[in-house]
Amino acid sequence: EDTLEIAEGLQQHLEEQGHEVALATKAAHALALACSFRPELVVLDLGLPDRDGYDVVEQLRARGESVPVLILSARGEEADKLRGFRLGADDYVTKPFGGGELFARIAALLRRAARAAAFGESAPASPSRPGPLADETLRDRFGLTARQVDVARLLGEGHTNQEIADRLGVSYFTVRSHTEQVLAKLGVASRAAVGALLYGGS
Repeated sequence: EDTLEIAEGLQQHLEEQGHEVALATKAAHALALACSFRPELVVLDLGLPDRDGYDVVEQLRARGESVPVLILSARGEEADKLRGFRLGADDYVTKPFGGGELFARIAALLRRAARAAAFGESAPASPSRPGPLADETLRDRFGLTARQVDVARLLGEGHTNQEIADRLGVSYFTVRSHTEQVLAKLGVASRAAVGALLYGGS
């Protein structure tokens, strides 16, 4: 985050909650810190002075970093959010933001990461590194729409309907409808089966 007022405010609140925080105001510094500081979570602005924040997400995932990434940005269009998720972001909060919601989302991501570590689970496959079934295959072979492909990817990663709705910026009922259609088109009966089909081979 290159706006010091925001960065230092977040740092203060997180440290009051018992977290250790390292600040970076440029993309290059953030990537270096990810190696040296080994964070449990990255809160990432997109409008950085030296490089777009999307590049930070992409580079983190390209080098195998599974650290949760929460994008915090003034860019609130659906296309911006989808690009972030496709590159491997775990959550997306738009500015201006409510502190309560932001810190709740941070806590949720940390809990999820802690559970995965406790049970020895590997990080879910990232949409930026798709499994055996590419988006084109899902569209051409199974007849999924672009939105249904997005839903299928998130279903395959184990997200709930409400989590998918939050990520895609649509209603819970829209996601529920798409989920039913995705299961029918893929010919499977469960979310686990979607994950196996998308990321476990076809």
